[in-house]
Amino acid sequence: MATAFNPALSWPEKIRRELAPSHGRWGGALRTTFAATLAAAILLALQTPMMGPGIYLIFLVSYDVPYLTFRRSAQELSFQCVGVAAALTLIAVTGNDPMARVLGIAAFTFLSGFLLCACTFRVAAMNLGIFPILTLSLWETHLPAEQLVHLSMWPIATGAIAVGLKVAIEYLLTNRDPQRALHLEIKARLDSCQSYFEGFACGQAFAELDKLSAPLMRFAFSGQGKMLALLEEVRANTLYEARTSYISPSGISRIARLLDLAAAFARQPHTNADAAQRAKAAQIAALIRAIQTRAFDELQEDDAATFMAGVTLLEECMEVLRSIAAEAREGYAQPQEALTSPSSAPHKEPWFRPDAWHNTSYLAYAFKLSLCATLCYIIYNALAWPGISTATLTVLIAGLSSTGATNQKMLFRFVGALIGGVLFGIGCMVCVYPYADTALPFLLSVACVSFIGAWIARSAHLGYIGLQIVFSFYLVAFQEYGPPQSSRNGLMPAASVVHGFAAPTQMTLGRDRVLGIMLALLVMWAIFHRLHPERTVDRMRSGLSRLLRIHAQLVRSLAHAPAAEIVALRESANQTVLEVRALAEAIPFELDHHVERDLEICESIQEAIAHTGSLLLYLATATPSRCAQSASPPLTQSMLDSISEGLHSLSMQLDQGGGNSTHRKTSIAQSLQEEFASHPPRVRNALQAYRRLEEQCLKIQAGA
Repeated sequence: MATAFNPALSWPEKIRRELAPSHGRWGGALRTTFAATLAAAILLALQTPMMGPGIYLIFLVSYDVPYLTFRRSAQELSFQCVGVAAALTLIAVTGNDPMARVLGIAAFTFLSGFLLCACTFRVAAMNLGIFPILTLSLWETHLPAEQLVHLSMWPIATGAIAVGLKVAIEYLLTNRDPQRALHLEIKARLDSCQSYFEGFACGQAFAELDKLSAPLMRFAFSGQGKMLALLEEVRANTLYEARTSYISPSGISRIARLLDLAAAFARQPHTNADAAQRAKAAQIAALIRAIQTRAFDELQEDDAATFMAGVTLLEECMEVLRSIAAEAREGYAQPQEALTSPSSAPHKEPWFRPDAWHNTSYLAYAFKLSLCATLCYIIYNALAWPGISTATLTVLIAGLSSTGATNQKMLFRFVGALIGGVLFGIGCMVCVYPYADTALPFLLSVACVSFIGAWIARSAHLGYIGLQIVFSFYLVAFQEYGPPQSSRNGLMPAASVVHGFAAPTQMTLGRDRVLGIMLALLVMWAIFHRLHPERTVDRMRSGLSRLLRIHAQLVRSLAHAPAAEIVALRESANQTVLEVRALAEAIPFELDHHVERDLEICESIQEAIAHTGSLLLYLATATPSRCAQSASPPLTQSMLDSISEGLHSLSMQLDQGGGNSTHRKTSIAQSLQEEFASHPPRVRNALQAYRRLEEQCLKIQAGA
């Protein structure tokens, strides 16, 4: 499985690479900075409350695809309205009873935590927790009801202004032709792969190859999400129905697979690379070049490839390229098969995961998150210290479903709070704002910190730190975040509350908000580590099990299912792989003596995911539709059903955990060995990939 980090590198070198300029980074960071600064200027001129949360929403909808930015922005605002309306309804029904607010905090955070796990739309989960909490916190001040209702609705207004500016800037300053943008994204990925293999074939030094592999690994780690988003925009825009593409929707998943294989090969030591490897690398680079230049006469599919006992990564790269080339040739020869063809449109993604209503781990996580948020709420109210109310929000922002992932988020949140809240926020309050006569220094500080946060947020591994830098800075800088407080233990009289905004010059509120973040991290550490810890590797194993079920359905559907169904299944599988890939980064943060064992299981899970990709690759090129023009016999539906049944059986064994792995059913691969013997090399290679998958699943069960 792909990773953007080379494990042999030191941490300073890893950080340097993470922050180095990459494809689209300058433009994306500048557009986000421009939108945040312009929104701050407009909201400052209007003197609106709740500026900070509104401007922060820009970073949550910052995508390089304008269509996706618009869609996510609409979703954000819709669920904000639902969250605020639910909180106001609770206040109206209970008469703003203090106990009702406590129970409301517990209920909303429980709902948010459950949806974070069970729902496919994370934006709904976050907004149905964050904005009800913001609204309920406002009603603790006992200001006039009319004024509090207005304040409760201002986050929606400021958010609408901010994200509206972001959407407008994206449409004005980015490529308006999504199909051309899709081709550029594909070209950038293929170019990175081609450059690396050309360098390897020429025998370049390790240092040069290491530089060439950096963009390749970044693209591999990011997956196919941006390409799929552009593809969705092409389908949604009827202006592009007459346009054609030589890369099909399934070709996008194959490109992602090619990058995964190339990144895995780049991570291997190549001190003793032989001439045969270099020759095959040169052949791979030539195939990529031929695909990009549409030199289809050079793209002859090799059905006579000999079966080898061990298929290497380079050979798998060749196989992926042959399948891409075959589809590219067909797509170019038949222009009526455009990307916008209605038959190629995928099914709409369901709102809930298939196991949403019977997976008890989702309820356990929601309970832990709700307990943390409620404890933070009770603590800061018992202390009569509303300045540290950011603790409750921090629980929702930093909470995740496994111990290691939660530790990772808490560490990143802590680092982001120190940089954004202490270094930048309090630093500006001490050194800049007291000497500013106009709003210009304040806006310049917003622009500088926004650019730093946007740049870091585009990192594959450290992106969360960038989001926390701007979030913490905005909480400190935009101190008109809630109704002004007169002191720690008392409230300003309602008649004297003024909602005008100026650059902050007092450190008390900034200090309190940083302390609120620290309180949340302490409470979460106690609950998530002591009450009911859930190891990251267990979540990864569950993810692999879910992936095998998706692949079982996909294998069964390869020969006869509509293209739309197959594309939808591939997209679902890709999303699952990305989730497992992100979890793999959190295992070192478990911070106990089981980390070494977990890393070994993690490696087996990554190998298993790689073998499932190889299995699908070889099966897809051996189905009846692909073998119609070949003398080689295609796979029968009964054989595909047998493999599908085997994948489903492996999934069930993983769900059951370790212990009795030796008392399993007879290997599907073994039972099909004689039947596969008369088939072409691709079919036998599929059998070999399945065997390797079984072996890795046995290792995972033994380790569990």
